Amino acid sequence: MVDSERIARELDRVVRKIDAQMHRRMPAVDCGRIGPMGGLLLMQLQAIQPCPIQTLATAMGRDNSQLTRLIRDLESKGLLTREPSPSDGRATILSLTAEGTEFLKAAKSTLASVVDEVVAPLSQEERQTFVSLLGKI
Repeated sequence: MVDSERIARELDRVVRKIDAQMHRRMPAVDCGRIGPMGGLLLMQLQAIQPCPIQTLATAMGRDNSQLTRLIRDLESKGLLTREPSPSDGRATILSLTAEGTEFLKAAKSTLASVVDEVVAPLSQEERQTFVSLLGKI
């Protein structure tokens, strides 16, 4: 039987491997110093845009205050826009800009090559099983 500590160590090892390789390769893509959290925010926003900040925060498992500074920074870099909600004056709607979309295209390409290298030892069937198992967590 595999113990909890071993599972935690192996998950951490894989995540750190992906993170280290992304840090090595992203400087060429991330000239604006978006960072990993900024990249994750933009990817999540792309999947659900346009959306209120609260919807994005919930999707990311964060609260609004954790994202506010990052959203302001990404907006100042021209990667996303914030506009008042037409239906709720208290809410702000977020959308990617064309520049944000272009950044994501390059970042996703880098991420795909890094993940492909990390999972290279796995067969296609094992990769499908891996994704399925991760989805259950």
